[in-house]
Amino acid sequence: MQTARNILKKYIPEQAVEPVIKLLFTHKELHLKISKSRSSKLGDFKRITPYKHQISVNYNLNKYQFLITLLHEIAHFLTYKHFGENIKPHGKEWKQTFGNLLQNFIHPGIFPEDIIPDLKTYARNPKASTAGDGNLYLKLSKYNEKSNSQTKYVFELNPGQVFALPNGVVYQLQEKRRTRYKCLRLSNQKVYLIHQNAEVFPINPDKL
Repeated sequence: MQTARNILKKYIPEQAVEPVIKLLFTHKELHLKISKSRSSKLGDFKRITPYKHQISVNYNLNKYQFLITLLHEIAHFLTYKHFGENIKPHGKEWKQTFGNLLQNFIHPGIFPEDIIPDLKTYARNPKASTAGDGNLYLKLSKYNEKSNSQTKYVFELNPGQVFALPNGVVYQLQEKRRTRYKCLRLSNQKVYLIHQNAEVFPINPDKL
């Protein structure tokens, strides 16, 4: 448990560590995986077997976004455990479970005061992603730390902007689709959806 506590301190606010530890160790069939950065999602929940479940969260989220995403995925597990699998992934059962869970963590010892009002509103009727709540998403984004001063997030780009993902693949930004953007991959002229919070490298078209 001490190892888990030390790991979590790197990723979530310190005052949230003990209640999260309690949640995770109460449900020993639930395993947390800290994942590499994924442009398509911030976290996920998987039923590996009837007695083993896994949640994952991207390692590169800021501490507040990591905690919200972690609770989001724990709520999927709790919803499945209480209601079974014949419900909508982000339906009323999940909304109620996640909202109640999140409310327990909303106080100044865990979240900055500028986030709390929007977070309380979000918790009353949570969306499938914090990106669906514009005010909350922008306030959370202020606490992101870019890994490179030359990078930007996809949501900061203008339509038509050419950019590269960290793997070197080059795209051109097209239009927004909820929490993701349609992006044209220049090498094969196919369109892909990339999450608006993905960290990318803008490119001057003249240098292509």
